Amino acid sequence: MIPKIQLALDCSNTEEAIRACQGGVVDEVDIIETGYCLIAQEGARVVKLFREMYPEKPLVADLKIVDAGAKIAGMLLEGRPDYTTILCACEKGTITGVRDEVEKRGLKTELQMELYGHWSFDDIPMWLESGIKQLTLQHSGDLPGTWTPDEIAVLKKLTEYDVKVCAAGAIGYNELELFRGIPVDTFIFGRGIRGAADPAAEARRIKEKIREIWG
Repeated sequence: MIPKIQLALDCSNTEEAIRACQGGVVDEVDIIETGYCLIAQEGARVVKLFREMYPEKPLVADLKIVDAGAKIAGMLLEGRPDYTTILCACEKGTITGVRDEVEKRGLKTELQMELYGHWSFDDIPMWLESGIKQLTLQHSGDLPGTWTPDEIAVLKKLTEYDVKVCAAGAIGYNELELFRGIPVDTFIFGRGIRGAADPAAEARRIKEKIREIWG
């Protein structure tokens, strides 16, 4: 399995996010993410905007839903995202509320559980039973440095479950070696691609490295 590349648009406004998609970078990545900061600033309408701009590209609405699942999901689902994120601190009813809203609208949006802070492996069976299709382990931007050996070990353990596993936060070209041998479904890159002098070229370089390691 070759891990996919997701471009996180954790931008301050819509204009910045649109610029970040220019120069051919969208053609080099597998998934576009309307990031948490972007949705917080611009509202759920930004999901719909990027769906209209890139109708064929898989799209993530990353608002990290933690409460009022059906109501918040309803706003995000107007943009028909392929994935939407839920925070691990939520109640089971939040997950099922999002899931039911997806089903009510006849969509195929997959639910991702974002893992950081305090959570337990004991919760995973309940999450999967409630409709979670992906688990995303996040190295928080509020933590210094990059992934620790303990985080890598947790990520590897997550892949033992029957669920797609994604890795996010503080990941760039040089960090990919840390994950060698782990069947990651998707790597989520923010500044690791957006901050490059030539984002499209950097995405291609990352793609080649991924193929070298997992091909």
